[in-house]
Order: sequence, then structure tokens, then C-alpha cells
Amino acid sequence: MNLIWRTTGILVLLLALACSSSGDSPPEEERQKIEKPLATTLIFPENNTECEEGTIVSDTQSRILFQWDISEHTDGYEVHVEKLEDGTRTTHLSVTNELEIVLERGKAYGWSVVSTSDSTDETAESEVWKFYNAGAGMVNYAPFPADLLRPENNEVVSLGVSESVLLDWEASDIDGDIVSYQVYLDKENPPIASVGTTSDTEITVGVIANETYYWYVQVTDGANNTSRSDVFGFTTQ
Repeated sequence: MNLIWRTTGILVLLLALACSSSGDSPPEEERQKIEKPLATTLIFPENNTECEEGTIVSDTQSRILFQWDISEHTDGYEVHVEKLEDGTRTTHLSVTNELEIVLERGKAYGWSVVSTSDSTDETAESEVWKFYNAGAGMVNYAPFPADLLRPENNEVVSLGVSESVLLDWEASDIDGDIVSYQVYLDKENPPIASVGTTSDTEITVGVIANETYYWYVQVTDGANNTSRSDVFGFTTQ
């Protein structure tokens, strides 16, 4: 009788431990079902435009309503805003798909939205859009800084027999009066040597194998306003 009682007690204890263990954490198949958030699509302010719909706060500031699509598997959003003339960046949190942010008037900005989830550390970032926040008495806006396309930042470039590299970029201006692009390429960072001025959005430059180069593009419009891109680096082989 004692043996049966002990055996029964051991079975009950094992069952209790099994139930307790399974309740502490979800089964492996359930953990695998946790999906990372998806990137959202930006709505407003629109890309490469002048934003005139803000609420004026003062002579130097206005309040802009940022909007984007709701993304799947997402519990919150981080809105990243960069003032393009000096690279100042701010981050703003939201649990809905819109948020009012006060910005300086007459300045160019870039913005993106990062989708986050309470269930995972993984995130997803939208595209980066650029816009000008309308300013009082603004007649002509400087071009947006160029986006460097090729070579990508930190790319290793295999040279052909010509030992040259094609530098490729894109740029926009809400006034539509871009005149030229001056390209800087050097082994120094930031580069100080200009390799030419062109009206195209690409240029071929001579390089040497097994070297690291840095480059950027300065955009000039018809009113002689200028803007400068980020500096990218690449290594030749």
C-alpha cells in the first residue's frame, strides 16, 4: 500500500511540475509565431515638396502633422526627423500613425518612421522623405542634398582594366532649377579635391587599386543656392 501511495504521489508531482514548466513560457511553436513589425509607408509631408499646411507657431516655427500608414505587427512608432543643413536629428514617439512636431520654418528636413513591437526587439524603417517647411517670404529654395547611389557607402569596388569608377547620385529641387553638380573625391575624409563639375547625375573618375576613397556632391541651382550630400567611402581592389 505504501509503495502504491508513493508511486501515485510521484506521478502527481511530475504532472504538476510539467504543467508549471509549460505555463512559464510559451511552447517553441508559439514563440516562432511572433512576427517582426513591417515597415510603414509615409504619407505627409510628401517627398521633395514644400510643406505649406503647418500651423504657424511664431515667425520662426510652425507645427506640422506627420502622417503614415499603420503597419502590421506594430505597437509603436519612432519618428526620426533630420534638419538637413546641419544634420541635427530628433526622435519622437507615437502609438498612432500621426504626430504633430514643431519645426523651424524655411528649413529642409528629412524624415522616416521606425515600426516597433512590444513582442520583439526587431524593428523596420520606412523610406526617408525630404521636404521644405515653408517659410515667410521664401522665393527660392536651395536644392535638397543629393542622395549618393553608387558606389554604396563602405562598398568594395572591383576595378576593371580602365581602373575607373562610376559615381552615381540623384538630387531634386522644388524650384526645378538645378544647374550643376560639383563632385569631390579624395583619400582624405572629408574630401577636398574637386574632380569636376557636370550637369549629369553621374561621372567617371580614375582611381588606384587597393585604396580607400571618400566622395560627396555639391548641388547648385539657378539662384546660386547650394547643398552638400553626405560623405560616402569606398575601397578599390
